Amino acid sequence: MTENALVTTNRKPVGWYEETIPIRGCRLSLENIKDVYRDLDAINRKFGEQVISTLQREADLTDEEWEERKSFLLDDAFCLTITVNGLRDQQLYGETDSVFDDPNLPKPIKSIFFTNVNSFKRNANGNEPRNRISVFLDFGKPEVFDPHPLVSEATPNEGNVMVRAEDITFFNAVQKAIEKKVTAHKTWYGAIHRNFAYDIGLWFIALPVSLYFSAFYMDQLIPAGANFELFRWPLFIYFVGLCIILYRALTAYAKWAFPVNVLVENKDRALTHRLALGGFASWLFYKIASTAYGIILG
Repeated sequence: MTENALVTTNRKPVGWYEETIPIRGCRLSLENIKDVYRDLDAINRKFGEQVISTLQREADLTDEEWEERKSFLLDDAFCLTITVNGLRDQQLYGETDSVFDDPNLPKPIKSIFFTNVNSFKRNANGNEPRNRISVFLDFGKPEVFDPHPLVSEATPNEGNVMVRAEDITFFNAVQKAIEKKVTAHKTWYGAIHRNFAYDIGLWFIALPVSLYFSAFYMDQLIPAGANFELFRWPLFIYFVGLCIILYRALTAYAKWAFPVNVLVENKDRALTHRLALGGFASWLFYKIASTAYGIILG
């Protein structure tokens, strides 16, 4: 049996099904990830059984040797390799779901990647399988105060599942496993990380609140007819600018405290920050509501 045994020699035109599924706004545990790994591994192993059943035995192998060879290929060429990366650049590699229970598992975990490509290539002279899966789960966080100038963009996160398959059954099975075991575990705050979330908050919350507070404090500090009445409007504009800067800082702070994807085992220490943000939001809502109530009732 040569290393070319899994390589297709008949190069006919082929079609395929391909999709990249973004993994955003998900709260997962290692048990969830292990569960989806097992499902995808089973799907890939079934694909492997189909491929191996088409291989022709080499003449110099006995029946027993051929069965051993097929068993080896099924285990070694059709497994999902796993790489776990820690926040401090530690790495752990494995080829079974036991890696998720390993005592050397990096903590906290920054990302988890598994794929069926690497194991196949080493047994097929560098060729990739016809049905491919790659899963990248990104649990990184943005900076506390993000200096990124394009604030309207979605929060950077590379989490995704890439499936490219010639077999529609394989393609559909992977899709269903990801939808059931990964993307179904949504966080309640995922909207703050989407495109234009900053702009919506700016125009419908931050700017109206800024205008109200700026007008209120401008009138308190420099009443109409006072000696420094000339500075009323410059002070108003200055207050609005400060409020918008504060809003941007709070937005970045919220994205850090409520990250795109959460891994339960990371034991995120941002709970205090979340409570602080919740308290500030409650106070702000109270001020807006009381002001609106006063205006309505005169």
